[in-house]
Amino acid sequence: MMKRIYIYLVIISAVLLFGCEKPSGQEGGETLRPEPEEMEEFIILSWSDIINADAEWKLEKMKEAGFNAYLGWFDTFAEVDAILTSADKLGMKIITSCPELETDKKNIVEAMSAHPSLYGYHIEDEPEVSEFSMLEGRIKGIRAYDQERPCYVNVYPNWAWGGEDAYLPKLRSFLKSVSVSFLSFDNYPIKMVGGERQVRGDWYHNLEDIRVAANEAKMPFWGFALALAHNTNEASYPIPTIADLRLQQFSNLVYGAVAFQYFTTWGIIQNGGVTGVYADVKRVNGELKQLEKIFLGADIKNVWHTGKVIPSGTKKLNAYPSGITKITTGDEGAVVSYFTNNGKKYMAFVNKSCIGGLDVSITFSAKAARVAKDGAESPVEDSYRIPAGDIIIFTWE
Repeated sequence: MMKRIYIYLVIISAVLLFGCEKPSGQEGGETLRPEPEEMEEFIILSWSDIINADAEWKLEKMKEAGFNAYLGWFDTFAEVDAILTSADKLGMKIITSCPELETDKKNIVEAMSAHPSLYGYHIEDEPEVSEFSMLEGRIKGIRAYDQERPCYVNVYPNWAWGGEDAYLPKLRSFLKSVSVSFLSFDNYPIKMVGGERQVRGDWYHNLEDIRVAANEAKMPFWGFALALAHNTNEASYPIPTIADLRLQQFSNLVYGAVAFQYFTTWGIIQNGGVTGVYADVKRVNGELKQLEKIFLGADIKNVWHTGKVIPSGTKKLNAYPSGITKITTGDEGAVVSYFTNNGKKYMAFVNKSCIGGLDVSITFSAKAARVAKDGAESPVEDSYRIPAGDIIIFTWE
């Protein structure tokens, strides 16, 4: 609901600022859901704001910026068919819907799924708890005719559904009631307070709960970054810097996200051209693509925080994995993710500040290397300066 309100508000604000034959069902009280797909690449998705008149050139610019997916809904099937046709040519993935998907399911699902670009069906954004049963009914209706493609529902952040303490139980209820194949959520953490950037105190707790719920349900999760400056009654969100974008997407990454969404396309491409954010989004998307070889298919063993004060709902790094003898970071601290992939051990640090660098040093008792974003390895140095919002990675034996 909130994002639907945003879409009307943000366009005005941005102009000023930028110039499934086996239906799923219930068995033993648990919702049956398709198995998560075996992912060959990260999903990098831009969210909404394309109309048919500008669909092809916008999709082209998105692909140039490293996007491989787009999500948007349309008023008619003809519009859906047109964007799917454009995406077919470009090799883009599309998640979409239209009213006819509800009124003429069989024919519309068959027509949509004939397009190779159709990745999934958009069902709902930020549903209320009272809507869970209705959502499952809609998903069952689609799965009667297409059991392969996922149905997309994006859930509220943890300031909704009763707040931080009530959020994880509501996530569990959602996943028990609604047979999605992945858990998608949005929480835009960087806002302006007193003229300065500030990271929301509840954001990392949100990531913690999403990671717990997704792991319990044995499914991947999808995260977001904010690409669009706008104002709401709740907060003022600035034009994002590359540090803002990195902080959001790299934090999603080290918590285990496999899809990286941006709200919205309008913040990246508008008025016949690209915005000032486009180049930074393109760079971050390129870095995410490089990081696939390290993170895609990774087993995230644990995520901790360092610093003088750690965010609510998170865990402080108090003990090191075998092979590491000492870690030092500044008072602002880092997100620290320990994971394995392809038989190798890794530790990643994300600078939690979007405005200043962070000094990090790490000492190993085993043979170790610093791993660049492109996978290249180099000897470990005495200390490192991590730029605002950026990531540094190590591996050891």
